[in-house]
Amino acid sequence: MSLDRVVAAVRKFLKTKAKGEDSPRMNILLSGPSGAGKTAFVQYLGRELGVPVTTVSASDVLSPLVGKTEQNLARIFREARAAGSILFFDEVDSLLASRANAQHSWECIQVNELLQQMEKFGGVLVGATNYEPNLDTAVARRFTFKLKLDYLTNEGKEIFFGRFFKTALSEEERARLHAIANLTPGDFRTVREELFYLSEKKATNADRLDALAAESAAKDKSGPPVGFAA
Repeated sequence: MSLDRVVAAVRKFLKTKAKGEDSPRMNILLSGPSGAGKTAFVQYLGRELGVPVTTVSASDVLSPLVGKTEQNLARIFREARAAGSILFFDEVDSLLASRANAQHSWECIQVNELLQQMEKFGGVLVGATNYEPNLDTAVARRFTFKLKLDYLTNEGKEIFFGRFFKTALSEEERARLHAIANLTPGDFRTVREELFYLSEKKATNADRLDALAAESAAKDKSGPPVGFAA
């Protein structure tokens, strides 16, 4: 599914809802490796639609006080509904972890509350996770679209190399870039920042490729492969 089709689907949802017509829920799950662009996707969606984005992390929700987590969730949904904003749960797996692994009753209550709030929200909700297998089994059917953002293709690597470093690649450099596995847009940003502050001389493409190779080597490759689908 192309990015344009996703944006068009959300736009149709908003228009249908504004007319008071039947509008099935619009919940989107984004999964994939860190740095693949999940947060950037949500920000882009908000800009394209002219809708504010409310970002929520676990620290905004979780509380050691009995009942406070559920109150926080209810408040967050209520405020997002009133503002007409896209409600974005970053690292949603921390809030919707599998109840099969729960060690305390409050963990199940937390998941139940969030699932119920999702059911009746009526707005655009997006959840992002780096660890989709950790999600509760009841989560999948709550999401209209389930999008997986993969590591960059060779074409994608070339695009981000050009955009971040403003330089052309030789054929030899291009071949070396293609050989570096598991790169995300976030890796290019990290390398640009690193070389900007640490290089005593102007960085070369060799320096950039070395740094990208180091980012790739540092990744934990023990997890399951992640693809792109919708």
